[in-house]
Amino acid sequence: MGNKACSICSSHARQAIDLCIVNGTPVRSTAQQFGLSASAVQRHKRTCMKRQGPSLPSLPVPVYQSSEQVATAERVSLSIVARVSSLADVLEQQANECASDKDRRNMTGTATALLKALELNARLTGEISPNQNNIQINNIPSMRDAPEWGIFIRIIERHPEIRNELNQALLEAGQ
Repeated sequence: MGNKACSICSSHARQAIDLCIVNGTPVRSTAQQFGLSASAVQRHKRTCMKRQGPSLPSLPVPVYQSSEQVATAERVSLSIVARVSSLADVLEQQANECASDKDRRNMTGTATALLKALELNARLTGEISPNQNNIQINNIPSMRDAPEWGIFIRIIERHPEIRNELNQALLEAGQ
């Protein structure tokens, strides 16, 4: 950011501003809410938050007095995940109906809502972390990413009969 200090980083409202950004509140709305310029919020989001991460308030850890309270908290938590999952199912069905009817106007809104529901569900279930912006669909690492891949290739190249057998097996497996 050069020599100029970020006005948001030194603001007493930084945690609230960062929370708005993390929650996806539009930059202009956040700026208006806190009496800032949209360019200052955008610059803070683009530069400071990428470099330092968001400054968010720590949430208190609930203290349960009984096993019954623990069970209730677990039921509520599972209920929320189930409800978000159910909502995603309904939105997916609506998106399919919009697609089959070629209803592009409603498809856009439905698709946006579906993506948000899927993201929320993934965050609630721990599939993605709260600050993660992308989702890795396939978390099985590729053999080619292994440091031993080069060694494997060098050895297999010296044994054409094994290489041919391996190629055939991979073709049969659909690889």
